[in-house]
Amino acid sequence: MTRAVALIALFAAVFPAQAQDYPSRPITLIVPYAAGGGNDLMARTAAEKMSKTLGHQIVIENRGGAGGSIATRAIAKAAADGYTLGLGGTGTLAINPTLYGNVVGYDPRKDFAPVGLIATSALVVCVHPALSARSIGELIALAKTQPGKLNYASAGTGSGIHLGTEYFATMAGIKLTHIPYKGYG
Repeated sequence: MTRAVALIALFAAVFPAQAQDYPSRPITLIVPYAAGGGNDLMARTAAEKMSKTLGHQIVIENRGGAGGSIATRAIAKAAADGYTLGLGGTGTLAINPTLYGNVVGYDPRKDFAPVGLIATSALVVCVHPALSARSIGELIALAKTQPGKLNYASAGTGSGIHLGTEYFATMAGIKLTHIPYKGYG
C-alpha cells in the first residue's frame, strides 16, 4: 500500500496537472426564438461584444418552437461547462413555466444561473396607417364598435405581446383577435 501511494505521488510530481484554457472551442448562445426578431438582434449584439472581450467565437443558434420552451429545455440539459449559454426572458423563465408547469421540462429557479442583463424592452402599440385610430383612446373606441374584428399579431400564444395585449383588451373592455406567428421576426 505504501509503495502504491509513493508511486502515485511520483507520477503526480512528474506529470503536473495542466490548466485548461477557456474557451478552447466555440461557445454557443442559444436563442429560443426564430431568427430575425428582437431577441435574435439582442443576442447577436451581445455575442459580438462577448466575442471581442473573450477573443473567441460565439455562435448563435436559433431554436424556435413552443414559445421558447424547446430551446430553454435544451439549455437546462446542456453540460455545465461554460460552452452553452442561453437567452432567457419573461416568456421562457416566467410565463411558460407558469402556464404549462412541469411540461416545459425545466425549473427556472433551479436549472439556470443568471450571468447578466443584456437588454430591456417595452411593448408599444402600433397600427396600420390606414386605420383611423391615432391614439389609444381612438383605438379603444374603434374596437368597441367592431368587437373581434381588429387583429393583432404576436410571436405566439403565451408570448409577452400576446399576454400584454390580452391584458390591455381586458382593461379596455374590448375584444381583439389574436394572430399568433412562429416568432417575432
